[in-house]
Amino acid sequence: MRILRVLRGIVTTALTWAVVWVPVSLIPFGIGALIGSQLPARLYVTIIVSQALVGAINGAVFATILAVAGRRKSFETLSLRWFAVCGAVGATLLPFLGPAALIATTDVSIPASALLTALITNGLLGAGLAATTLSLARGAPALSAS
Repeated sequence: MRILRVLRGIVTTALTWAVVWVPVSLIPFGIGALIGSQLPARLYVTIIVSQALVGAINGAVFATILAVAGRRKSFETLSLRWFAVCGAVGATLLPFLGPAALIATTDVSIPASALLTALITNGLLGAGLAATTLSLARGAPALSAS
C-alpha cells in the first residue's frame, strides 16, 4: 500500500508543478509583448506544452527525492529548509542534465549565462514550490490512515 501512496504523491506533485510552471515561464514572454515583441500564436502553444512537461518532470523528480530521502522522517520533523533544498535539487536536475547530455553527445555549445540563468530560476522556483507545499500541508487537516 505504501508504494501506491508514494506513486499518488509523485503524480499529484508532478501535475501541481506543471500547472504552476506554465504561468511563471510565460512571464518573460509577457514582458516581451509589453515592449512590442510579438511571437506567433502557435509558438505560445509549444511553450505552454513544453513548460508543462518541464514542470511535471521537475515535480516528479522532487517528489521522488522526497520519497527516497525522507522515507525515515516523520512529517513533523521535516524542516522547511530541507524541503526547499529538495525542491531546488529536483527542479535543477533536468535543466542541468539535459544540456550536459546535449553538449556531451553533439557539437552544440550553450552559453554559460543561459545555463546559469536556467539553473537559478528553476532552483528558486522549485525551492519556492516545495516550501509552499510544506506550508500548505502543515495547515491542512490530517488525513485518515486508510
